[in-house]
Amino acid sequence: MKSLLTCGLLFVSSLAIGQPDTDVYIAELTLSSKAIVVKNPFNVSNNPGYDNQPSFRSDGEILIYAKTRNGQTDIADYDPESGHGSWLTNTPGGSEYSPTEIPETNSVSAIRLDTTGLQRLYRYEFKDREKSQVLFDDLKIGYHLWFRPNILVCTVLTENRMDLVVAYPEDQTANTYQKKVGRSLHRIPGRDLISYVSLEDGKPILKSMDPISGSTAIIAPLPEGIQDVCWLPNGLLLCGGDGILQLWDPEKSAWNTAVELGNDFGQISRIAVNKQGTLIALVNTKTQRN
Repeated sequence: MKSLLTCGLLFVSSLAIGQPDTDVYIAELTLSSKAIVVKNPFNVSNNPGYDNQPSFRSDGEILIYAKTRNGQTDIADYDPESGHGSWLTNTPGGSEYSPTEIPETNSVSAIRLDTTGLQRLYRYEFKDREKSQVLFDDLKIGYHLWFRPNILVCTVLTENRMDLVVAYPEDQTANTYQKKVGRSLHRIPGRDLISYVSLEDGKPILKSMDPISGSTAIIAPLPEGIQDVCWLPNGLLLCGGDGILQLWDPEKSAWNTAVELGNDFGQISRIAVNKQGTLIALVNTKTQRN
């Protein structure tokens, strides 16, 4: 990791308007059964504007994220080993958000918000960056997660809320399982379940769901002001805060501070970890320039 060692929804349609500067950081991560260590955070995007929504490719080596250029967001990537980044898309007629690798393919999906106001989920090929395909003709998807290559768990914008939907691109069918949910969707390690944030009762509650049966269960309440979580490969549950990372302690039913990055780091929102548990990506809302 040359660069690290050297340098030591709101609904998607609102993202293009009035968003604060955010930056994507990457850091070295060490895991134990009950603790985490984060070292050498490095500003990957280091760019004015909205740089956000990181995720790692399935090999765990390459980070992809939404990055601002020319007043819009395109998909960018970053290789921590070489310190090199590149653009995966160039879409003058729209902005891409929430890039996510489609399992068992050489492609990525992303929400595209066109300048016409049309918002749809697209597929982009890694090897042919000019090629794109609409995955669902009618669904206005806000955030998404691939449960399997042919099963998508997503939030769909309906009136003034988002609903939890399981959708099937092959036959364009979709089933709604819950109304009023948040943006954070994740696969739970070692289980055929996903986690989502329920907003039904006014307070954010993290729940699990079996996308096949639709059965749900409560996991944990979220700290005040927190919308995003991240599952670590060892099954620990992580969320951000003001210059801190917090771990959920199921024995005490409480969130405890695990890492202090300092108030100067700003509010941490989205978090992503590679499958090896060696790298962590963090988004902060108080931009710092290297």
